[in-house]
Amino acid sequence: MARLPGLIDRATRRWGLSLGTPFSVGTAAWTTPGVMADGTPVVLKLTFPHDEAKYEATALALWQGHAAVELLDHDTQDWALLLRRAHPGTLLLADTSPPHVRLGIAVEILRNLHRAVASGTEMPPLTTVSATWSRIATQRANRWAHLYEAYREEVTYGLGLLAAFGRPGAKPGPLVVLHGDLNPGNILLDAPGSVPPQWLAIDPKPMIGDPGYDLWPVLSQIDNPFLYPDPLAVLRPRVELAARALGIPFRRICEWACARSVESVLWQLETWPDPARQALALKDLTQVRCWAMLARS
Repeated sequence: MARLPGLIDRATRRWGLSLGTPFSVGTAAWTTPGVMADGTPVVLKLTFPHDEAKYEATALALWQGHAAVELLDHDTQDWALLLRRAHPGTLLLADTSPPHVRLGIAVEILRNLHRAVASGTEMPPLTTVSATWSRIATQRANRWAHLYEAYREEVTYGLGLLAAFGRPGAKPGPLVVLHGDLNPGNILLDAPGSVPPQWLAIDPKPMIGDPGYDLWPVLSQIDNPFLYPDPLAVLRPRVELAARALGIPFRRICEWACARSVESVLWQLETWPDPARQALALKDLTQVRCWAMLARS
């Protein structure tokens, strides 16, 4: 935060920007709309340095504005991105279309983002990341085991999946460029009027690996399927839709969802150790159970 004014000043001078009022959303970056000297509408993004964002510019440059926001320029040392602004920028999270329509939008984005891996790519392999998560999640599971006794079997199953996905040479699917965090809050509408509207992905946390990894956030957050009387009856056709559209086995999508759900719950237990927050995290174990049941059905 102390460095932020200097970073803003350097970016403004570097790219000749006139900046507007910063956006109020976001937890790991400072973003603001602006215009370049030639009138091009842009967004300046200054990211808090962290590993997940390290290759954001690499992935955006690869996608070239197709199904993702367009990267105009970047400065690696300052963690600064200059992006072409999307108008009106409505989030899919706020869209009122039926859930299956919103899911179709997200799946189509993934169809376009999941590029075959080019030689010499510097983005991290999913297997390496999964191995790290597996080690950390196992430690957390041992630490908090007394809290999830009723779900021990499902947690153990999810941890086993995460470990398997992280083993050297594990290749459950083709290797593609992954977005890493495609949830409805990271998809926005670009409809400037001069070209056909399109939905664009933002804020990638890119890796190289199995395309089945990328489905869990959107399947779980298009709406809350776990609030329905029968979550399995809601999730099954959604997974089937994604599986058909992307050519990913139904079971593998569910296995990744189960593994990531377990990792998420354990992360929450570790991050917020107060009893009230932990009680909220433990409610998500019902989601783990649903994904485990689908994966083994």
